[in-house]
Amino acid sequence: MKPGGSVALFAKGVSFGTISRFADGTWDTSKVEGLSALSLVSTGPGDPPTLAIRPFHQVGNVVSLRQFTNNAFNHHHGIQSTERFGVGSDPDGDGYSNELTRADVTAITIFQATMAVPGRVIPDDPKIETAINHGEEKFQAIGCASCHIPKLPLDKEGWIFTEPNPFNPKGEVKPGVIPLLSVDLTSTELPRPRLKVEDGKVWVPAFTDLKLHDITSGPDDPNREVLDMNQPMGSPNFFVGNGRFITRKLWGCANEPPYFHHGKFTTLRETVLTHAGEALGSAKAFASIGKYDQDCIIEFLKTLQILPPGTKHLIVNERGHQKR
Repeated sequence: MKPGGSVALFAKGVSFGTISRFADGTWDTSKVEGLSALSLVSTGPGDPPTLAIRPFHQVGNVVSLRQFTNNAFNHHHGIQSTERFGVGSDPDGDGYSNELTRADVTAITIFQATMAVPGRVIPDDPKIETAINHGEEKFQAIGCASCHIPKLPLDKEGWIFTEPNPFNPKGEVKPGVIPLLSVDLTSTELPRPRLKVEDGKVWVPAFTDLKLHDITSGPDDPNREVLDMNQPMGSPNFFVGNGRFITRKLWGCANEPPYFHHGKFTTLRETVLTHAGEALGSAKAFASIGKYDQDCIIEFLKTLQILPPGTKHLIVNERGHQKR
């Protein structure tokens, strides 16, 4: 893109706003929507922002499963990997070095990538099934599906998972350093159930747009985070707080409580009603419809479940038999 120009940003049919260049060639990201601040960093005309979609963590600041794995083992388990901290090092001083090898991290990453996908449980009771179908329609009608998009497409590059990931940031193993491992995520040899290729695409029913949205009512909203994890640690902006969170993936949500980005809510209904900011219209619409319509939306959300290991189909009844 030449200085003075602009380009609309789309990925998987989702709009991420517009990026422009000033006359001097520097990058204008003021109209980019839904991306992490880390994906908008530029040091000058010759250093365009990555515009990378970072699908992990509530504030969208982790770009790959390997980065997620290294972070989690260090932060939550006190286990440091050699690829991030060096062979022979003992950064936490616990007397143990080489706690997680490069091969360990690869194996853990592949395990996560190949886990069985969530599906749906729709009871055979005609009244419940009618309510579920009605709830799915109302979910669309009141605007929830504008952010919780029911399904997003993957082409073959997407369903062939490779490790090391080409987007791995500094501190994670890059492609070319170790042999590339490729896994077909649609393979029937992996844990079931699995997504299938349909007309050259895999449709992922994750119910998300993978964008960051401000879903709070402002600085005094108790659902804001005190710190903004997308800003440099210790900087003034780091302490301003944050109300922008990645659209929660709803597949599997029914048996993944507690809810919302902070996990403070125990019911799906409370979670829907708490949406504010960019999602305020949908929350108000939900509050204004009749109790039956509300209940039907909740019944629909309750169908989005993590299925028992080995389940053969993605949509089943309460006994695990294929529904449709």
